[in-house]
Amino acid sequence: MMHTVFFDAGGTLITGTTTLTLLAQRLDHQRKDEIFEFMRQNFMRLYLDENPPQFYTIKELLTLCASLAVRHFHLPDIDYDIVGYYRRTHLQNDRLYDDTLPTLKRLREKGIRLILISDADADVLLEQLEIFGISEYFDGKIISSQTCSYKPSDKTVKEALRYCHEPLSGILLVGDTVVDIKTAQKMGVKSALISRTNDFKLDTHYKIASLFQVINIISETKDDFS
Repeated sequence: MMHTVFFDAGGTLITGTTTLTLLAQRLDHQRKDEIFEFMRQNFMRLYLDENPPQFYTIKELLTLCASLAVRHFHLPDIDYDIVGYYRRTHLQNDRLYDDTLPTLKRLREKGIRLILISDADADVLLEQLEIFGISEYFDGKIISSQTCSYKPSDKTVKEALRYCHEPLSGILLVGDTVVDIKTAQKMGVKSALISRTNDFKLDTHYKIASLFQVINIISETKDDFS
């Protein structure tokens, strides 16, 4: 019987703004593709290191990658504005997916525990949750800037397992990237990969194109879910 669902935030519940793309355009529109790829490679190298010598928040990672790009491409320095740029970009541009709120409401009505697990900066994400009116739906929130770790690191997994008081067989993690699936694997729980474009390239327990399908998954394992 399914009793707990972990949700990723950006790209799963909330439309994900690609800040690196916007930064590359702002640094040099003519070379934006080249600059983006340079920053993306450096960002992912640091982001995917599960045991880094130093933890960087998302804003710090963006600042560092932009600084590297400025030096590499001999561009004007805009480091001073990146933190504010990141906040404005997400708080002004991000939106809830249409299926987010109805799904959260339905799951909570049926007594399903909901946990947020997101690689994000808490000051921005928590403000978004309040603006969108969904903060109250979560029984717990695991945010990378607060745990000082990213999915699927052992530190993040350990924090997530603190919310798993019942059998792991009744837990589902829903996300849109490989780090979400790897986190579920490390936790020993089922995973659902969401792709609203039906572009599935990862092996997982469930492949869904809408959050409404999470309700179907729950209904298959919970006899009284109707």
